Amino acid sequence: MKKIRNVIVLNLGSTSFKFKLFDFGAGEKVLATGEVESIGAPTGAYSVTVGEKSEKGACSCPVHGDAFALCVEKLIAGGALSSLDELDAVGYKAVHCGALKGAQLVTDELIARQEQFCSFAPAHNPVYIGMMKTVAERWPSLRQVAYFETSFHATIPEERVTYGVPYEWKEQYAVRRYGFHGSSHSYIAMKMGELEPSARRVISIHLGGSSSVCAIRDGESVASSMGATPQSGLFHNNRVGDFDVFCLPALVEKLGSLDAVMKKLSKESGFLGISGVSNDLREVIAAAEAGNERAALAIRAFEDNIVGYIGMFTAYLGGLDAIVFTGGIGQHCFLVRDAVLARLGWLGVAADPAERERTADGRISAPESKVAVYVLKTNEELMVARKTVEFLEKRA
Repeated sequence: MKKIRNVIVLNLGSTSFKFKLFDFGAGEKVLATGEVESIGAPTGAYSVTVGEKSEKGACSCPVHGDAFALCVEKLIAGGALSSLDELDAVGYKAVHCGALKGAQLVTDELIARQEQFCSFAPAHNPVYIGMMKTVAERWPSLRQVAYFETSFHATIPEERVTYGVPYEWKEQYAVRRYGFHGSSHSYIAMKMGELEPSARRVISIHLGGSSSVCAIRDGESVASSMGATPQSGLFHNNRVGDFDVFCLPALVEKLGSLDAVMKKLSKESGFLGISGVSNDLREVIAAAEAGNERAALAIRAFEDNIVGYIGMFTAYLGGLDAIVFTGGIGQHCFLVRDAVLARLGWLGVAADPAERERTADGRISAPESKVAVYVLKTNEELMVARKTVEFLEKRA
């Protein structure tokens, strides 16, 4: 079995490129991190950290492949790699490939299958597909592995992934629940196995630019707030979340086209749509504190969304042993955590006032709380890197 050493994990947005470089020969050590912003714009910016040394600057990257080339150049210059030949694989925090689960070697066939789900993940799949094609063209000897965000949710029971639609839609058009943020929720499952091994029933709450709730039993996902697409479930920074599709005909009539409606739902909804202020919760909170009623409503509605899913998922789990807040908002916004936890007294949840503002990993519930509550920083890239290494070493 050939040992895999250096793996770079890519996390891509429509105009952003983030990476972590791992050395598995040194116990999963993070050798470097970095990001490139404003890809496709005339002027962007990059930041690369190798060890304790960081470099920032302006750049111009028309496509994500250019960002990759720039970052590899900086990694070589910084001594993290001697050459591209030292890189064993690229691992992708890929998003949607239907019911396909686990790590997968990137091939023309896998890319073609991802293309079938572009309409389910229009903000994600095309970006990853473009990057995979670019790497295959420019660096053909570099192995690529995709680990899909849906993979962790493959254990959700069949009755819970089935929509009340004609069954043929599920078979022929792949219309069913999948769940996303799998790398984050799987990391939380792993960490809770270490921190609270007796906690068999866990609810993981990933709150950020996009948000989701996951019910975990014995380390496996049994429910996800996200469904067929990453747009669903909790509402997001500018995406709609759960929505009654029977509103669509009236909205199309009023806004002129389905494209116009879908743009509103995918880019101008969520925090932005309700508050009218911003898609950044920090700015929404500031507006609410200044007396903006719509901003205050956006926050209350978001908190209410979370509480509702906790109630439903507690029923699915048959009780609850632990709650974990993660993601940028989950980790740093204690106001949202406070409001959610204050409504869970019926579950025996008691917050520890001394831990109210905790952002580092740790427990924030009081000693007498019947449910352990934690704040944990997620590590999605580590989970992707591990799956990449496991997959390639088994193939060797």
